[in-house]
Amino acid sequence: MTTRSEERIWVNLSSISYLNRRTGRSLIVHLVRDISVQKKREEVFGRMVAISKEVANLEDAVAGAAPIAPLSSQELEILRMLAVGAAAPRIAKALGISPQTLRNHLHHINQKLRTHNRLEAVMHALQRRLI
Repeated sequence: MTTRSEERIWVNLSSISYLNRRTGRSLIVHLVRDISVQKKREEVFGRMVAISKEVANLEDAVAGAAPIAPLSSQELEILRMLAVGAAAPRIAKALGISPQTLRNHLHHINQKLRTHNRLEAVMHALQRRLI
């Protein structure tokens, strides 16, 4: 249904019929209720259910994934810093290592997680709850 201001809303329409036995006259009453808020809640709930199913499937996929080699504390810290968006020079400086050493760590992380780039490594570590 559309309101005067051209806003689309959901409505519930109920019709009630009443017959006055004494007079024989009938009366029909139409009740209209705005149920837009309820419909929006249902849509949000439906999206939440869909997301929950995706997460459950993702956890099942991760649970069935091949085991990985354990990461060192330094490698885990690098992944944590990458996950919050830190750039390579900042990570190297914060850890007191050279940019080349950082590249070596990233290479080892990708080997251990069987990933191909930093983003994939971070996503993989998050999915496995390593960071």
